[in-house]
Amino acid sequence: MAVPLIVSQPTAELDSVTEVLTAAFADVKAAVLVERPVVVLIHDGDLLGQGEVVAASVAAGLLGLVRALALEGAKAGWRVNAVSHRGDEDARSARDIAEWLAGSDLSGQLIRVGTAHLGKVWP
Repeated sequence: MAVPLIVSQPTAELDSVTEVLTAAFADVKAAVLVERPVVVLIHDGDLLGQGEVVAASVAAGLLGLVRALALEGAKAGWRVNAVSHRGDEDARSARDIAEWLAGSDLSGQLIRVGTAHLGKVWP
């Protein structure tokens, strides 16, 4: 198996969201073109809109990137997934799951780590 690319959600300022997402796209695209599986680690609260607007924008953009590239690369066998977590308390588990997910045949999936999301509406 090729060494997976595991990308953590970067921080951004309002005027750099486009630049951050464009850089993530370039990194992920370069990885899948050489058949490396990709897993993007995303902050769960940002996906639920519980933090800053900029962080939520980056998280939603990354999840959209994962889903779009998984769909576009399905025939080619691209494996692009995401793992969301609540922060430091879930970070180790999130990385372990990301490594497992990278070795699987799944693509386009979002795996949530932790229990803080229970009872929440999910996008």
